[in-house]
Amino acid sequence: MVRYWLKGDGALARVKKHDKGHYEMQVTGESESMPGFPRGPVLFSTIGKLKHEIKTRVFNEISADLKKLTNEMKIDMVEPDRMVPAVKHIWNTFEKLENMEVTEDMKGRIKLMKEVICFFLDSDDAYRFRTQMFLYLLNQKKVKLTKQDMYYAMGKYWKPQRYLKLFGRVYDKYEY
Repeated sequence: MVRYWLKGDGALARVKKHDKGHYEMQVTGESESMPGFPRGPVLFSTIGKLKHEIKTRVFNEISADLKKLTNEMKIDMVEPDRMVPAVKHIWNTFEKLENMEVTEDMKGRIKLMKEVICFFLDSDDAYRFRTQMFLYLLNQKKVKLTKQDMYYAMGKYWKPQRYLKLFGRVYDKYEY
């Protein structure tokens, strides 16, 4: 488990270039390097202000409008069991993401994304076909969470370790 987030203090870190070409950060006292560029320059620079503004607008201001729209769309929205197989799988995957969340705020955000994305994909085959091709072309090995990612992800009020994937099947560790 990540230690420096638990203390609430900052930690010294050094940026290094990984053999594969990307940056990673070695945080003092942590057993794993953090993949990616340090957050400090991003959070405290002009791009950090832009990122904050976008997140605030999307999840606070626009989400109220989207919730209203999804409530209106539910009249026309097909229930998940009747969605086309690809969209039903995306719906079920979002359900798993919802279950991994610890805070109700993030559960609500994931639920909203699930409803809006699945509504569009189920009702507009052009977007669905393009999304299916995107997911087909995606190399799962390159985007899966690494040991380092999992180490730092568990400090983000999230339970990514809840599900286990074995032989192509996903198992919920909390279901008996």
